[in-house]
Amino acid sequence: MKKAFKIAYSVLFFAACAAPAAMMPFVGNTAEIEKKELTELPAFINENGINNDFSTQFESWFNDRIPMRPELLSAANLIKGEVLNTASSNVISSGGWLFYDSEKLDYMNTNAMTDAEITAAAVTLSLLEERVTSDGGKFTFVPAPNKASVYGEHMPLCYTRADENNLTRLSAKLTELGVTYTDLLGALTEAKKSSQVYHARDSHWNNLGAVIGYNEIMNTLGRPHKTYADASYTYEQIWRADLDKLLYPSGGYMDWQYTFDITYSLFRFTSPAGVRDTAQQLAIFMSDKEENDTNISTQNLNKAPNKSLYMVRDSFGRALLPFMIDNYATANFVRTNRPELTGSFKDKDFVYEIVERNLKNVIATAPYMFAPERTEMSIPETIPEGGSAEAVLSDEGYAFRLYGSLPEDAVSGDGRVYTVFDNGKETHIFEAFPIYESELLGKDGKNGFSMFIDKKSGLSGEYKLTVISGGKAFNAGSIQTGANG
Repeated sequence: MKKAFKIAYSVLFFAACAAPAAMMPFVGNTAEIEKKELTELPAFINENGINNDFSTQFESWFNDRIPMRPELLSAANLIKGEVLNTASSNVISSGGWLFYDSEKLDYMNTNAMTDAEITAAAVTLSLLEERVTSDGGKFTFVPAPNKASVYGEHMPLCYTRADENNLTRLSAKLTELGVTYTDLLGALTEAKKSSQVYHARDSHWNNLGAVIGYNEIMNTLGRPHKTYADASYTYEQIWRADLDKLLYPSGGYMDWQYTFDITYSLFRFTSPAGVRDTAQQLAIFMSDKEENDTNISTQNLNKAPNKSLYMVRDSFGRALLPFMIDNYATANFVRTNRPELTGSFKDKDFVYEIVERNLKNVIATAPYMFAPERTEMSIPETIPEGGSAEAVLSDEGYAFRLYGSLPEDAVSGDGRVYTVFDNGKETHIFEAFPIYESELLGKDGKNGFSMFIDKKSGLSGEYKLTVISGGKAFNAGSIQTGANG
């Protein structure tokens, strides 16, 4: 009897172990459900011979495709999130409210940018605004608050809210430098007193929050616009929230969403081209599918209050699309961490939207913008020597790209960085972005500069390069430029 039991137990054990592998041919792809890139099946032999990481890679491949993975994840997260209120799948769960786990960093200010980084971000944005307004356009920076910054009362008590963080510090610095920005944190915090403006189970604002944000942006720009204040709406439990899907990929709870009854102006997509059903395409762009949405351009077919819009955005910008499209004759929405400002901004508005948790991306790499030449700036005859600087110049075809680093102990001062090109006959002075190009330099650092120089500026030949920062001069050696472009 005992032998029969042991045999039966062994058969059941090995059958249970073999079941996932046996079911794999019948299991669908879960990549879209989980919003992740599935691991590719590794090769045992690669170009270097035997793949020493095969076992680890195969385990990742198998784990991504294990049968009933969404159901198992959903069950585990249900217990951890709704019962134990512990973070799971990078999600914080608290009394029916969900937050990205990374939001706790801004909430507690444990990811604080240095004072030099805050200054660098503010200076970078000031240079963008200078470029736009010099053409006759208008500019506003739009930091979209993390949900935890607006609804901190729903965060677990184990997280203590800091008195200041990157958003509040950068906002104060922008005010100090006179840079135009839209205070969404203040507007949304006030609005939530009467209505819910963020989803409970999604990381983003709902459509009502987006309407409030849109109006704040347009008011900051000083542009005429439709307010949609009298639009009727329904409030229904129809939204499949992103954080809920992370917790329950096989199906969780539907969140509440505002659906406004608004008749928008007719428009067409100029990018992507060939769109026949504009309403359907817009609905896709406003969903969480995030397909082919890196560059969207539209043309309003009716008379719009404003001429042209260039908007750098992230996922928070999705819900703003219909309102912006409705109020501009032409609009271009670019999903990128690197704005492009090489064209004309005459009669054009530049809106730079980025979520609070990604504020450091403002100084991740220099925007595509020709560095302003400071012809009115006078360099004092005597500037304290700061040591040497590393500089790299490359020919990008349409521009020279110059970037480099300063000594780690260099003082950033007001955050302004100037590059002086001198060949003994002429001097050119450009202001660079105070940005350290970690990827290009192949190392981490804190004091850097980066810029693009228009070939029409007249640089040609060999120059002595000096970098001025923090009231000190740094010798960067000789730079050889090509012929005039």
